[in-house]
Amino acid sequence: MAIFGTKIVEFAEAKTDGTLPLEADWAELCKTYRDSVEIVDDDPDIAEEYSDQQTEPFEIFLEPGKTNGKFSAYEYDPAILTKLMGGTVLDGVWTEGDNRGRDMALRFKTDSGHIIAWPVVKLFAKKNLKLVKKNVALIDVTFTPKSKSRISKIS
Repeated sequence: MAIFGTKIVEFAEAKTDGTLPLEADWAELCKTYRDSVEIVDDDPDIAEEYSDQQTEPFEIFLEPGKTNGKFSAYEYDPAILTKLMGGTVLDGVWTEGDNRGRDMALRFKTDSGHIIAWPVVKLFAKKNLKLVKKNVALIDVTFTPKSKSRISKIS
């Protein structure tokens, strides 16, 4: 059951009880730049404990690595910028806020028919304004889950 492609990225307000939001609460967050979505677990931290009397460890402690996610968006629309970076919109003009990141529920629906979701992530977005003729300016988005992921297959 391979997972591939990004169909849509959705967000919702994180629930205080740590569960996923209801289906009706999800909305599109933004369009993603092609092949920019990455969700990777860090390697675990391993601590081996040894005694003076043996060469093999008598105990091994393993702490799983944290999950890091990132993707790029490309729509510099005031409504999208507000969802990603906060700030305010007045008369169609986005004014940047203090952008300390946002807690939200986040999910990805894939081209392979899967849903990858977190009840709570800390999401941070920043401008990547390279104004060149043959590329678009991007918004670089990173997120760190504050809850366990849920992966399911849409039937």
